[in-house]
Amino acid sequence: MTWLPYALIIGIALFGGIATLIIGNSKANRFSNPEYDRRTKQNLSKLTYVYVGAVVLGIGGLILYVYNG
Repeated sequence: MTWLPYALIIGIALFGGIATLIIGNSKANRFSNPEYDRRTKQNLSKLTYVYVGAVVLGIGGLILYVYNG
């Protein structure tokens, strides 16, 4: 049962990597979108919020794991 967390983490990472490659190579992604280029600051701000949330949740999960493990 100790291999399950590792399998989940590896599975999620593989899924994310494969999904990123598929989206990056999609037909719609090969053409430039001027509206996206104009909203760079807004897009980066949203992405930063997502990363901050992920880090906070990750640290919270680590703390729960360490103190309950």
